[in-house]
Amino acid sequence: MQTLYPEQLNQYLERSGVPPVLLLFGDDLLLRMDAIDSIRQHFGQDAEKYHWIQSKDFDWKQLSELEQSMSLFGSNTLIELELPENKPGKEGSNALHSYASQLPENHTLVVIGSYLKKEHQNSRWFKSLSQHGPLIRTQSPDKGRLPAFIHKRAQKYQLQLANGVPELLSDWFEGNLLALDQELRKWQLLSDSGIITQDFLTDASSDSSRFNVFALQESIQAGNYKEALHRLTRLLDEENDFHRFAWILQREVQLLTTLKNSGNNLDVSAVFRRNMIWSNQQPGYMKRAESLSIDALHQLHYLIERLEMALKQDSGESPLILTVHLLGLLCQQGTNHLNTTEYLNTFSQPFQTEHSFISL
Repeated sequence: MQTLYPEQLNQYLERSGVPPVLLLFGDDLLLRMDAIDSIRQHFGQDAEKYHWIQSKDFDWKQLSELEQSMSLFGSNTLIELELPENKPGKEGSNALHSYASQLPENHTLVVIGSYLKKEHQNSRWFKSLSQHGPLIRTQSPDKGRLPAFIHKRAQKYQLQLANGVPELLSDWFEGNLLALDQELRKWQLLSDSGIITQDFLTDASSDSSRFNVFALQESIQAGNYKEALHRLTRLLDEENDFHRFAWILQREVQLLTTLKNSGNNLDVSAVFRRNMIWSNQQPGYMKRAESLSIDALHQLHYLIERLEMALKQDSGESPLILTVHLLGLLCQQGTNHLNTTEYLNTFSQPFQTEHSFISL
């Protein structure tokens, strides 16, 4: 079985043409989208295209029916079949095996899935299909290859990355290349010179943070409890997902804990890079970490656990109330954050000073 990586796919298709089967597997959404786009471009506008996603009630007869039907709109047919769990089931396995044994002329089947395990490769359906086309692995590059990938991706948008920027972006976007690509598209519009420096990133991050959940993080970093509550209210007015707030708060707590427990062997600068903390913010973080007591950190972790239970397991506690408590502790306002009704009066459930409140 031939194995390709996304950057090799275009050259393969130009040299060999589109095979009857392509196996597209990997966890990185951006690389998967790139590969699918490349395949579609090689088919052109006149081909018939189908995109199916396997579900519980998926009708596998579609595959055999399509084999037997004649093309009405073009000479070539592209079938994209997504397997969300890489497991087509017994019926699907039989259908794919049958398809591979009688490949229809001028048809290409692209099977799309997530991370490919050994058990998937050893399955009958996979072995049958892999005899008729290559496997394209859409896994994110490892940390050592990531700066080179980012540099090349920036060139796609006519951007030049200054020294140190690819490594910095590697720390920020490892495991989330789709977010990286979205930022590069935005910077292409924002940058006059096309040169992306660390100063440019600082300014761009500051501008964009006013319009997303990271504005809440700014208020926490500044210890401005009143502003944090105001921004929380505005964000919830926009119907943002509460899980995003939980992620921001968990990230803050974990970073403060790491800094609090830092020893001589900790590379603090690397910790700040991984967490996208700018140099002008770093002294504030160090000061906050030093001033927080161990008991306060324990209380923060306890509240984070309860917030996760409320969001994921419907524990019965209010995520809003728990978030308000967390903001108060993170902003180090002590018991001053009990008076929050005026900032949260848009919510149907008013803030309550219940028994779960933990103060310093």
